[in-house]
Amino acid sequence: MSQRKIFIRFAQASDITRFTADRVVTGPNPPRGTWTERIVKWLSEQSAGRRAVFVAEDHTGLLGTVQLVFAFPAGYADPEAANGLDVAMMEGLRVRADAPPEVGSQLLTEVQRLAKKRSVKTLTFCLPMNEHRALRQAKMWGFEEFRIMPEPKKMLAFFRKSIG
Repeated sequence: MSQRKIFIRFAQASDITRFTADRVVTGPNPPRGTWTERIVKWLSEQSAGRRAVFVAEDHTGLLGTVQLVFAFPAGYADPEAANGLDVAMMEGLRVRADAPPEVGSQLLTEVQRLAKKRSVKTLTFCLPMNEHRALRQAKMWGFEEFRIMPEPKKMLAFFRKSIG
């Protein structure tokens, strides 16, 4: 069996509908809008230089996505998580259910490569505390928990990793 060739690249406007059509972004719409509106917002933040949105794809379509947030939009500042200088947050790691197992690691590698290129020294990550498998994976990737934050319906764990 031949191995799939997987490409990692920056997301673009032509990907907006593919995120949901290719089942990379699934489930109910986010609060206050639709997935399409949210993806458009991600891409506008990418255009403004506050965020990088990566997609992984092969001949079957989009396989996964991850974002690197350099600075949050006005009103959402959190300098411990992303300060626009040397701390950036990995966000929204999503992999299609039938994607090859290495896609998540390849996306993480690409995020770290760009973060180092942009002189980021600390990479952060946030997960709901009830997602035990994801929490274990974050620790396997070398992230350490540094903060717990209560949300109305869940508790969030913040992780960080020194990369430079």
